[in-house]
Amino acid sequence: MTALAFKRDSKPDFVQEDFARNRADLPGAGLAWLDARRRAAMDAFAATGVPTRRVEAWKYTDLANALDSELEPATPFHGTLAEGDAFAASDAHLLMVNGFLHRTRAVNGLDIADLGALAGNVPDWVKENLGLLAAGRDSPLGAASLALMRGGVAVRVRQRATLHLDFLTPPPERGAVSHCRVLLVLEEGTHLSLLESYRGEGAHQTLTNIGMELVLKPGARLEHVRLQAEASNALHVTSLGARLERDAEYHALYAALGAQLSRLDVNVRLDAPGAHAKLHNVAVLNAGIADVTTVMDHATPHTTSRQLFKSVVGGRGRSVNQGRVLVREGAVKSDSHQLFKALLLSPRAEADAKPELEIFADDVVCGHGTAIGSLDQDALFYLRSRGIAEDEAKGLLIRAFLEDAIEGLADETVHDALWRHIDRSLASLGASEP
Repeated sequence: MTALAFKRDSKPDFVQEDFARNRADLPGAGLAWLDARRRAAMDAFAATGVPTRRVEAWKYTDLANALDSELEPATPFHGTLAEGDAFAASDAHLLMVNGFLHRTRAVNGLDIADLGALAGNVPDWVKENLGLLAAGRDSPLGAASLALMRGGVAVRVRQRATLHLDFLTPPPERGAVSHCRVLLVLEEGTHLSLLESYRGEGAHQTLTNIGMELVLKPGARLEHVRLQAEASNALHVTSLGARLERDAEYHALYAALGAQLSRLDVNVRLDAPGAHAKLHNVAVLNAGIADVTTVMDHATPHTTSRQLFKSVVGGRGRSVNQGRVLVREGAVKSDSHQLFKALLLSPRAEADAKPELEIFADDVVCGHGTAIGSLDQDALFYLRSRGIAEDEAKGLLIRAFLEDAIEGLADETVHDALWRHIDRSLASLGASEP
């Protein structure tokens, strides 16, 4: 058998060059524990570099090819910001601009640390958790976000609250990249409703690179609604790592509605009996790529997970859903299911799905399913026969298709706000192909 070897691109890597030039000036430089984690993260990134399709986990989404040029590190913003709030339904609001904590509205029960201002007096709960998730070889961009972290925020939840993490990218003067970390630690028995949104505009290409760590202590519950709707020339990568302890619950609804390329890497470790994760995703796009790749790690017995991803793709848009369920040895009574569905509304629209099961234990219940196709012509004919115009009938079927993944995962205010954004994206599906 002849072995095929691929030679890596010999061009300088702007991520590694940035680290080599600026590591001594990054927030928290000189803290031994953080320097060690950053160095390990850069080594993890260097094993892959900026991912191309040669990397198996990125074979549908070539980030290196999408980059127009080398991007300069983003800097804190000091101009005038256009006001806006994707949800307007939170107790606490943290505005992140270019990856830096810009404005804070906090409430009792939330401890907040600015990761862009780390110095010698770092809270113990930050030191104990920062950089331990979403920073390994399986998350190369997450590793880069830790190694080059210039801004970010850490939040400890001590009582029930609603928090909006509002990320804004104002129009840059040149192509820019922001490397940002978010750490959330939910103490035992606490409950957080997390609203997360991304918005931005501008003529120059940007790369938003977020590393997010979620630590759920025993009995904690996190309800997470995420809206990603950025400019058509934006690149967006979020690497999310979650660790769930005994009886902890993580319920998430992700929505991808815009960007030249967006990638959400989710790695959930169900680390103790009773841990439960429920992930839903909706994507609506007329152009660009929306990629959601998940690893659901059933590490112990008696854990459960559910995943439901739905995409509506028109024009030359492309959705990618990859989901790997890992049931480790001894993790008996694990119960997992994942389902990927996509509607293709034009001849050049594309949806890629890759479900995987890796099971190393007996007495488990695991399954997956995939369905990709066009609108049901029988259902469309039924509605037309009842006097409903064709465009309205198509809209009703599409809304029903998506609502199945949305209902029950957000309160009424957030649900309605999310649908306003989705409706704007659905309206663009009728636009002509680029």
